Amino acid sequence: MKKLLFIILTLAALTGCNGLRMGVGLRGELVGVDTILLDGDTFAIGERITDSLFVVRDCAHSDDRTQFYLLKYECNGFYYPQVGATSIVTIDNTTNYVGINDDDVYDIKGKRVLFSSPCSVSDLYYLGKWKDLCLFASSDTICFSDGKCIGLQDDVYCRKTNNEGFVTLVAGAQTKDVSFADLYNVKKVGGSTDAYIEHFTKDYYLKPRSKYESVDAGFSVDLDIPKGNADSDKAIREWMMAAIRNDAFYQLQNNSGIPVGKCTSLKDMQHSLDEYGVLWDKLCRAEYQIEDTLELRMTCNIIVKKVVDCEDYTTYYYWASLYNGGLHDLPHEYYITYDKQRGGLLDVGNSVKPSMMQQFRHLVLESLKKEYDFCYERESSWEDFTYSIFSFHCPMIDTGGMDDVMRSFLVHNYSCDEWAGWNGYNEEAFTEKDFPLTHFAVLPEGIVLTYHPYQIDCFAAGEYHAVVPFKDANKCLMFDYSKHEDLKPNLQRFIK
Repeated sequence: MKKLLFIILTLAALTGCNGLRMGVGLRGELVGVDTILLDGDTFAIGERITDSLFVVRDCAHSDDRTQFYLLKYECNGFYYPQVGATSIVTIDNTTNYVGINDDDVYDIKGKRVLFSSPCSVSDLYYLGKWKDLCLFASSDTICFSDGKCIGLQDDVYCRKTNNEGFVTLVAGAQTKDVSFADLYNVKKVGGSTDAYIEHFTKDYYLKPRSKYESVDAGFSVDLDIPKGNADSDKAIREWMMAAIRNDAFYQLQNNSGIPVGKCTSLKDMQHSLDEYGVLWDKLCRAEYQIEDTLELRMTCNIIVKKVVDCEDYTTYYYWASLYNGGLHDLPHEYYITYDKQRGGLLDVGNSVKPSMMQQFRHLVLESLKKEYDFCYERESSWEDFTYSIFSFHCPMIDTGGMDDVMRSFLVHNYSCDEWAGWNGYNEEAFTEKDFPLTHFAVLPEGIVLTYHPYQIDCFAAGEYHAVVPFKDANKCLMFDYSKHEDLKPNLQRFIK
């Protein structure tokens, strides 16, 4: 008898709460845009999935007992609860599935839980179907509805393509289109060790000296350092040391007065990094410590990875994230290439034929437009696109006659121009004849140029990588790098 009573109570809890029973029609009255009365009880409208399907929240409780419902409006004028849960969230790119109870994906048409996701359902994106399975992606995982999951590398994310049954995996400027079938059947193999680099990871964060100190301050490095003594190895180490110095000490506004550490050998470089850490500690305490009290949050985290190395060139990837207050960190990334045949780091000036500079700039802008249109999910006209990115760095109003303090409130207070080698903002919009070509580098996919947040678009749009394929770029270049296209990354590069 007790067992029967327990089953009845359980069913009642699953099918109804405060009088709402699944599949039972209710008379409803919309009150404004975010409230609905269902048989006299008040519910807040949360997310609208379609014109007739939306999520409502029981207003009777404002604590952990709050109940959410998926509500469907039928043509007979009644509202029908589809499912009740402690939480209901929409899933991007679909109206057929929602996330419930934090980790379950619910099939609206099938009226059943499709599967339990190891990722937060509030972060899911619907990719499509393969055979009888559905695919969902989070920020770091691709999940099949049978429970199989593919982890993505830390610097990788995926995005939906126009090609049905495929997904694009993105790692900075490098991408790979992968079929759902290949993803499902992939077998991760152990990565081989690169004998030519030393992977060096260390953090140089301040340690509190007393109970009066509350600090999250310092810098960290995660580096692929070339071991050898070839000119390319020495040049990359020197560039790396200078870049780390610039970003780590930028926080303390001392980067210009500090010499680049010794980096003739791998051991020299590691010792120089340790010296940077000691100096950073001293400068930080001299600037911010008051007697025995220090409260500070100021960080710089740096990653450098080798991307490709061949007989003609070597390319490295640099990423840094700085924080010294405000709503978000200050990130930037780019690629750098050393030409082994010519003996130097590449830039536009020593790589693009002067007579072809305008054509090359147009190719870069065409690549940027593709990323711009993808970011805003619309096809913009060439005029609208160029007007937006050419004038983005300009103040909104004429700042002539204003002092430096007032002018600083009307321009982007961000070091993107300095990091990219620009000469700072100016009042005039760029044109196609003088639009800057920054961070020129070579990848197996083609020539890449990088633009930081706030240079050509808002912070939320992130970094823009313009990749010009060799088939288009070669006519503009002084030298041909296209014979190494076979070094494009395979699927193993993108997944864990």
